[in-house]
Amino acid sequence: MIKKWIAFVGSFVCIYFLCFSVLPFLDETLGFKEAHEKLAEEDIESGAWYYIFVKKVEPSSENVRHTLIYSNMKESKNAKH
Repeated sequence: MIKKWIAFVGSFVCIYFLCFSVLPFLDETLGFKEAHEKLAEEDIESGAWYYIFVKKVEPSSENVRHTLIYSNMKESKNAKH
C-alpha cells in the first residue's frame, strides 16, 4: 500500500516538475514566447492562435493562385506546339 502512495505522490511531483520547469524552458528555447505575447496583446482566444498569421498569408494566397493558373497555361501552350 505504501508503494502505491509513493508512486501516486511521485507522479504529482513529476507533473509539477514538467509543468513548472520543463515546459517554460521549452517555451523560451523554441520561441513560443513571442506567439504567446502576441496572443495576450491581441486578446485572442488560445484555440484560435493561427489567426495571428492570416494577414501574412492572405496576400500570398492570391500570388500562389495566379502562379498555378498561369504556369499551367504555359505548359498547355507548349504541349500544343
